[in-house]
Amino acid sequence: MPKAKKKETPLEQARRFQAEVERLAAAGELSPTEAEAALDKLVRLSSENAG
Repeated sequence: MPKAKKKETPLEQARRFQAEVERLAAAGELSPTEAEAALDKLVRLSSENAG
């Protein structure tokens, strides 16, 4: 039987997400420059496929 998902309020979820972002950034696993490039690529490919 699958585990029941923990119910989180939007505030709890946002805090958990922010803590994970800070952890990844501190570990050097999160690069804003790489994230920006990946997002640009995703948007560009999405717009090309939509048209």
